[in-house]
Amino acid sequence: MIKAVIFDLDNTLIDFMTMKNISCDAAITAMIGAGLSINKDKAMKELFSLYGKYGYEDKLIFQKFLKKLTKKVDYEILASGIVAYRRVRTGFLEPYPHVSEVLFELKKRGIKLAIVSDA
Repeated sequence: MIKAVIFDLDNTLIDFMTMKNISCDAAITAMIGAGLSINKDKAMKELFSLYGKYGYEDKLIFQKFLKKLTKKVDYEILASGIVAYRRVRTGFLEPYPHVSEVLFELKKRGIKLAIVSDA
């Protein structure tokens, strides 16, 4: 008899990569609006290249991004990007279709539930 189920959050319950793409798009748009001079498509490629090198949850990725592009960190541009990224990311935490129904059904059956994430 199953007593508990542990789910990974990212790409199991929510679409992590779509959230990452949308959040990064918002961050780059905000940084460009704050004065970063770069083509948006090129910026996305550069940012995701850095994610490939340092990992998708590197806490200093935007600093590394700005240093790579401009050789320095402009904190006004950085702050604009981080605020936009977090605003969009927080608003995107929607589960895949039918996830809520499955979780409610498991809970109704008395199965303990847990969610883990390395992000």
